[in-house]
Amino acid sequence: MNSAGQPDAMPSVAEEDSLEAYLPSDPPPIKSELATYMWLGTVPLIWGFNFICLKILYSDAVGFTVPAVLSARYIIMVLALGAVMLFGEKDRRIAREDWKYLITFAIVTVGIYQFVFAKGIQLTSAAEASLLISTAPIWVFLLSLLLHIERFDRGRMFGVLVGFLGVVLVIFGSGGSATVPETHLTGDLIMVAAAILWGSYAVFSRPLLAKYSPMKIVAYIHIIGSVIIIPIGFKQMLAVPLLTMGLVPWLCVLQYSLLAGVYAFIVWYRGVQCVGASQTMLYQYFVPLVAVVAAYLILKEQPTLLQVAGIAITLAGVHLARKQNVAPLPE
Repeated sequence: MNSAGQPDAMPSVAEEDSLEAYLPSDPPPIKSELATYMWLGTVPLIWGFNFICLKILYSDAVGFTVPAVLSARYIIMVLALGAVMLFGEKDRRIAREDWKYLITFAIVTVGIYQFVFAKGIQLTSAAEASLLISTAPIWVFLLSLLLHIERFDRGRMFGVLVGFLGVVLVIFGSGGSATVPETHLTGDLIMVAAAILWGSYAVFSRPLLAKYSPMKIVAYIHIIGSVIIIPIGFKQMLAVPLLTMGLVPWLCVLQYSLLAGVYAFIVWYRGVQCVGASQTMLYQYFVPLVAVVAAYLILKEQPTLLQVAGIAITLAGVHLARKQNVAPLPE
């Protein structure tokens, strides 16, 4: 759980890609498809606003640090995910031999990724952050090639190159805009690292997803990761005037924790189960667009024309990089 990670994530925006290769893409049609599509339509709005909410919480008027906001988020998320596990999962067991891998996986995809993702948003613009984290499918493909999980494919590699061109335009196309933080280059590099980490989630989650439900894995890795995240930022969280910080910051905390971290993730995987991974994945392309528009209207971020072109090119590259269906190599 991102976003967008994007996960996280909440799952943050990149978490959306984790099941595409591992769950059925053509499930039997059901009567509630229309309702499923309507619920899915809320997910890009929620994940797109993640970037705005974090920017508001980082502002001097509110005073959250990265560790503090993550600590607050995970206190709320653990309670919610615990309830989901208690009432939504009949079988909550994990085989003894899988715990070592699960704990290591949790440390990387939650304990490390969440800090990298949140720090990147702090240092760059909301628009650039949302676009860069959405490149996770590109890194999934490249990691899969390196690990010999997939064969080389020219069409997908062309998509990777197109995506990288778009990223370059976004990063270096700010033109000294006053609305772009001076630290945006550092923040952009950190967001690229976050996208790589989130892409690794899709690759290295395969052994676990082959044995357990997605909701069970996500609940466990976030609960395990919270053991690292909550203590690190707990004192800094208490230093924030929580009782007097106002309605908007509290709504941002709840949005980042419950809506983006729990609700959107449940809806997303319900979409995968009901209408298929391919149809569900289409909604990921709206996340950066929502973030760009919301950042312009709320935060007054003004992307240059070169950056807008870069966003369009990057999304096209991401689509090409994950569009082709390439048979995996024998394991």
